[in-house]
Amino acid sequence: MTPALKAYVEAWVAKAEHDLISAQRLLEIEPMILDNACFHCQQAVEKYLKAYLIYKGLDVERTHDIIFLLSQCANFDPAFATIEPLNINAYAVRGRYPDTNLMPEKEEAESYYQLAQQIKLLVTEKIFL
Repeated sequence: MTPALKAYVEAWVAKAEHDLISAQRLLEIEPMILDNACFHCQQAVEKYLKAYLIYKGLDVERTHDIIFLLSQCANFDPAFATIEPLNINAYAVRGRYPDTNLMPEKEEAESYYQLAQQIKLLVTEKIFL
């Protein structure tokens, strides 16, 4: 990997990590801010997957679709095909607005946080071996 590509991939991973930290903090405070935590989990997952695709040499599409990104990653590694994205796509855009009636329960938000952690682990193992 060239130094420029390495720096670019690391920048994506760093942004993903910031979203993951934001989600964690929103789940720790009282009252928990669950919808925003889910948004940051979705953003973290999206950025980790895009970092992996960039690492593999792809120009990433401007999309928030985690299912699509997982399928793109699975073209390189079947481990990505085993990940269940739940309903995380709903929090990319719809969950940001009040008229969608999309308000997660604590367990749902925590499941998205675990999903983001799972993808972080998978991506960082594949990129930084």
